[in-house]
Amino acid sequence: MAESVPVSTHRRRRAVAGAGALALALVAGAAGCSSGTSDGAGSSGKTTITVAGMPATTAPKTRQQFLDAVAAFEKANPNIKLKPTDTQWDARTFAARLAGGSAETVLTVPLTEPPGLIARKQITDLSTEVKSLPHSGDLDPRALAPATAADGKIYGLPVTEYALGLVYNRDLFTKAGLDPDKPPATWDEVRSAAKKISDTGATGYTQMTVKNTGGWILTAMTYAYGGSMEKKVGDKYVPSLLDGPAENALKQLSAMRWQDDSMGNNHLRTQQDAERDFAAGKIGMMISTVNSYQRYITQYSGKPADFGMAALPQQNGGKATLLGGLMAVVSAKATPAQRAAAVKWIDYFYLKPTYDPAAAEELALAQAADKLAVGLPTLPFYSAAVADPVNAAINKHTNIPTANFAPYVTGVGKLDYQVEPPVAAQDLYGALDTVVQAVLTRKDADPREELAKAGDRLGPAFEKAQAQ
Repeated sequence: MAESVPVSTHRRRRAVAGAGALALALVAGAAGCSSGTSDGAGSSGKTTITVAGMPATTAPKTRQQFLDAVAAFEKANPNIKLKPTDTQWDARTFAARLAGGSAETVLTVPLTEPPGLIARKQITDLSTEVKSLPHSGDLDPRALAPATAADGKIYGLPVTEYALGLVYNRDLFTKAGLDPDKPPATWDEVRSAAKKISDTGATGYTQMTVKNTGGWILTAMTYAYGGSMEKKVGDKYVPSLLDGPAENALKQLSAMRWQDDSMGNNHLRTQQDAERDFAAGKIGMMISTVNSYQRYITQYSGKPADFGMAALPQQNGGKATLLGGLMAVVSAKATPAQRAAAVKWIDYFYLKPTYDPAAAEELALAQAADKLAVGLPTLPFYSAAVADPVNAAINKHTNIPTANFAPYVTGVGKLDYQVEPPVAAQDLYGALDTVVQAVLTRKDADPREELAKAGDRLGPAFEKAQAQ
């Protein structure tokens, strides 16, 4: 699941690539763009590639920074010509664009997508090119895992990666007699805190439930309860919805909704609905990403001092959080020259600000000029020896209430990162939306029965996704 507007949780030029991007199913900005993979070297003798991710015109400064980066890259690589587009990921049109040959050479896709793209041979192996990149030996295998095949070949590089956590309103915590510096670490503690907050008149805890967000957040909860949504049986993945953890997570939500009445009255919330009301001080807690702080301050005018974040609460021995984000991949139609040019661009635009302190500081200054948050906690792509100098350069320009994120930084470092479901993830999330909605809108809804119905509906999607 790619989150809404994936703007630099990792404080890098990928912030520019994410500006103006999706709302869970990202919106395509430019259609019918030639992939540039058919002509290889053009009449000028240059290798031409198309690259997705240019910010929309609604973000003029970051769009210009993108274009400046394109110009600088072409100057440093005179034999490469870039054709940028402002196309963003859209699950509804992506497959058709790939099949029709209109997809770009360099694409950014959610972490849910590389396994299927690899299986269908729609993206290309980048292992050789990656080995030649600066600090390639320091790349964190966890950051590469979503686009690493079973045989160890690398088919993509990270653009942005985030771990879901608990976002909470520090002011509402104080009003409810809770310590905002000691947020809930378990789901039992979430339930207790939500009840106390709801007793003050606000919604204690809210759950997103539509446009695949219900399944997305329920999957994260299931990880926190020690489970998974899919398991391998033989050589195929099947849904594991009835193994227990997902059912336990739903029972917790049901108890909060029907016994405690701590979840308010709106149970068909989009991500935008939840974030808007949270910023307005109407909601005490919800599951979201570090980067939701960007929208909290830029789109919804929330008070920085009231925003708090903790690691994803755990339960029943769980020790995991959901890892999401975007990967940069290269079309399988790329020629060898285009593949090499594409990896050079990915390194220059997305990776360099994560290993080069000067590039990181340049980006931090540009983000500050655009009134974006600088200094948000990150999931490192590289070892500490590489990442620490970069973080030091960025931290000189921090403009966020750093202490408010301390519970997240401390807590997430103790958790395992569990990637999104490897097969038909978006279909899974959509099917689970109806499960969460049923549990929150019908008092008599049985979580296990609803999960069983979702599993039955998912059969064809799983078969199609794994067809040879």
